[in-house]
Amino acid sequence: MANKNSSDLTDEQKHFIESIRKSGEFLLSLINDILDLSKIESGKIELKIEEIPLKSTIEETLTLFYEKALKHKIVIKKEFEPGLDCLEADKQRIKQILINLLSNAVKFSKEEGGTITINAKKARDNIQISVSDTGIGIKPENMGKLFGKFEQLEKGISNKYGGTGLGLAITKQLVELHGGRIWAQSKYGEGSTFTFLIPLKSDTGER
Repeated sequence: MANKNSSDLTDEQKHFIESIRKSGEFLLSLINDILDLSKIESGKIELKIEEIPLKSTIEETLTLFYEKALKHKIVIKKEFEPGLDCLEADKQRIKQILINLLSNAVKFSKEEGGTITINAKKARDNIQISVSDTGIGIKPENMGKLFGKFEQLEKGISNKYGGTGLGLAITKQLVELHGGRIWAQSKYGEGSTFTFLIPLKSDTGER
């Protein structure tokens, strides 16, 4: 019996296969997020502190998003302060923080597209990085829920955009492990800005 290729499938069968694929991706993402969170909360996560070139680290992370941004009609802008210093941090965890913030900025963009701006500058003895978008924004009553575990701000939004509800909770804890802090500003219907501050010189050591 000849094997069917994808062109032989009906639209309904293709829909079912796509639903299975998306469900599998969601479950994998959820498992990975839960594992990360449990490591952080149990103190078992290890930060591999090294001196990292901040500008190239951000640019390496951005390359993961250019194709997706183009697909969603999003323009990515960079605003880097001249002469950015190197940062003492865990490079992979800094990338993870950026990926989480950039993923949300793309995910919650408007259907007609928009702009994502990543800004990096020195703030005294810290590096301050912001990810701003022109997306759907966040209602004032939901701002306090942003960094909670398994928080989905509204049922309609979670159904449409998906997500595990753990990304920002993990991001916050990773920033704090580096001795930093994170906060958000938003105007509903106009966009959001997530900003985190991390010391240039780490006093955490290898954890």
